Amino acid sequence: MNTTATAAKLTAALVDAEAVLKATTREESRTAGIADRAAARAKTARTEAAAARRELLKAQRTGKGVPAAARRAEARTAKAEALTAAAAEAKAVAGAARRAARTAGRRVDSLSLRTARTAARMVGKIADRLGRTALTAAPAADRTLPAEELPAVEVIEARAEEFAELDAQAKAYAKSADAVKKWLRQLPVGVFGRVTVTRTPGGTVIDGDQVAIDYLDAGLGVPPRKGRKDTFKIAVTAEAPLLAVAA
Repeated sequence: MNTTATAAKLTAALVDAEAVLKATTREESRTAGIADRAAARAKTARTEAAAARRELLKAQRTGKGVPAAARRAEARTAKAEALTAAAAEAKAVAGAARRAARTAGRRVDSLSLRTARTAARMVGKIADRLGRTALTAAPAADRTLPAEELPAVEVIEARAEEFAELDAQAKAYAKSADAVKKWLRQLPVGVFGRVTVTRTPGGTVIDGDQVAIDYLDAGLGVPPRKGRKDTFKIAVTAEAPLLAVAA
């Protein structure tokens, strides 16, 4: 799937995810309100039940109004138990709604990041494709010798072989140096004998994709581009062996 199709697919998924997040957030708010009100009613009922039980104990001590106090305490205790159970159920429902909203939020965050990255790549590719038609002047080309100043073929071959050998050595040394540097980068900041390890924060570079997006958003078209210097390569073929000719 190409970048444009992927961006369209992710955008559609993001729209759906945002709709789900809106619905689950609304449900979270609704169930949280229900749970809070249920908890408040249960607390009030438990307070009233405790007061009724104290009145029952008082009536039993005085021997007056015991039946009425007993009925009142029993009724209020039963009501408190029922409201407490209802509050627990409402709390569980609110917890499930809260978890659903958190899950929906994480999905929106993930899709938003993926969509932004894909869109940036898409804009970068579009800008690159459009920008090729409006390149600024390329860097100055290498100065080349005119025909009358060209050295002998043997000199050119010798210099090319020298370059090929030095280039191969440089690449081998660079590869070895990178391997050693990778090992050394594992060390924390500090002093190890004659070795001092420091880490300096890296600099910044222009974000080409974001620049392209900003240009398009501002109606400026694609950012200005310039060509790069021609790639220069040297290839040296092996010398052909001399063939013995029978006399």
